[in-house]
Parts: sequence; structure tokens; C-alpha cells
Amino acid sequence: MPLQTAQAVGEVDGRPGTLPAIFHVTHWKAGSQWIYRILHQCARERIVKPQRGNEQFTRGPVQQGKVYPTLYVTKEEFDSAALPGRWYRFVVIRDLRDTLASAYFSWKFSHPLLSSSLAGARRRLQACSMEEGLLYMIDEWLPGCARIQESWLRSGERLIRYEDLLERDLEILEPLLLDEAGLPVSPERFRAVVLVNRFENVTRGRRRGQEDVAAHERKAVPGDWRNHFTKRVNEVMKAQYGELLMATGYERDVGW
Repeated sequence: MPLQTAQAVGEVDGRPGTLPAIFHVTHWKAGSQWIYRILHQCARERIVKPQRGNEQFTRGPVQQGKVYPTLYVTKEEFDSAALPGRWYRFVVIRDLRDTLASAYFSWKFSHPLLSSSLAGARRRLQACSMEEGLLYMIDEWLPGCARIQESWLRSGERLIRYEDLLERDLEILEPLLLDEAGLPVSPERFRAVVLVNRFENVTRGRRRGQEDVAAHERKAVPGDWRNHFTKRVNEVMKAQYGELLMATGYERDVGW
């Protein structure tokens, strides 16, 4: 996403009033806390802390020079906000099947119980089979993630895939955040922050693929949905999201 401006853009000199606002748009369970940590450690004083319902963004005012991580918003919701003169956004998505599997384990075991509705959902997931739980979440939770993906896809936005970030974090994030977004941090500092926030370091040595269902950083392996979907779950996902999975490049057809 090129730097957006309502006026001519001059050199970014590092002063808060002249820096662009940076918006990290995504959906749930697409590495949002991973990117949040990187942004926070690089620009701690500029971070606008996320709030429930994205109120830090939707109720504003949206501030010049601030960094807004983990915005779970559609293109239409983004466009309805009053934006500052200079800003930059990037959008991260994830395979909806892995998104679903990740959310299932998070809701059932590890996510802080921040609301009575989440506590109720945990009780339900712990009382039923995994197949029943996944089908329940397809109906009750996954549509919100799909709406976000669909809205940005329709707009022609460049979409950054979580799976690519897992394999090429520095290659993707360094030009994105330093060159394009103008994040005022040295390349050396930025690389150190990215490295310290890799899965193996955050989990104190647990390698990607080594699962801990009680941890927020559970596994970090693309395609893990195959280990958990039953035939019924697969059929429902194909019927509801097969076209979106093809449109976002995760599948070529519905033969999965």
C-alpha cells in the first residue's frame, strides 16, 4: 500500500507530527499479536493500544504519526474513519481453514476469558467433540474473518499472507515497514526485533510444529487444519468458503 497523503509528501524527518500514521489491518488469528509485538518494540511511544470493537480507530480521532496495530476492520469500515493527512496501511490475511483451527484451540484452551460470551463458548467447546466445535465456530465466528478478507480482496488491495511472513519475515517486513511506511528505526534495530519475536524465541526454544495447545503460540505451521478437519467440516468449509480460498490464492480448485 503506497503512502497515502492529502497533500504533498516531503521527507519524513522523524518528528511525530510529520510521520505518517501506520495501520496494521488484519483479521483474528492471522498473526496479529506477532506483528503487534514487532511494531510495539520498534515504536513503543507511537502505539495506540487496541480496544474492543476497534474503538481506538472507529471512534477516533485517528492521530497523525501514531501506529495502529491489529485493526480488525473491513475496507468499508476503514474508509468510514476520518484519517489524518498522511498514512500507510498494510493488510495481513491467513488461510481461513488454519484461522478456524487456531481459533478453536485458542477459545478452548488458551485465550484469556475477556468476556462472558467467550467463557460460554469455552464451556461449549469443552463439552462437545472437535467436529461439533469446529462446525459451531464456522457458523458463529468465522464469518467475521471472511468479511474482512472479502472486503479487501474486492478493493484490489495488496494482501500479505501470514504463511509468507512465517517463511520470509525480514524479507517482507523490512521494505514494507522501513521503506514504504517510513518507520523511523534503524535496519539493525528492526532486524533484531524481528528475530527476537520469531516463534522459537517467543516460545523459549520450542520449534515451529511442536504443538502446545495451552499456549497462544500453539504451532505456527501452515496446513495444520488437515490434522483436525473431519469430512463433514471439510464439506462445510468448501460450501461456504471454497470460492474465497481460491480467490485469495490458497487453493486452485475445490479438490482439497
